[in-house]
Amino acid sequence: MLLMRTHVKREPCRRCQILRLYLLLVIAVVIIGFTMNSTLSHLAGIQPIFFGYLFTGLAVITFAVKYAHYRLQKAGKLRSKAR
Repeated sequence: MLLMRTHVKREPCRRCQILRLYLLLVIAVVIIGFTMNSTLSHLAGIQPIFFGYLFTGLAVITFAVKYAHYRLQKAGKLRSKAR
């Protein structure tokens, strides 16, 4: 299959870059976990549901801001057409 292709890319594909970055981050988290065990002990009280609330709240806030921006733009266009 590669013999028939004339333009073979030498750079890594997008999936490979994402996979390498993910593995690098996992290794970094493991190293930080082993080396800074005592300094991160104050984070032990955080429950996983907190992150669920955080991401859901960010999504709702983002939607509200974008919707308000859309409505303001739409109202501005209606006013400019009325003139």
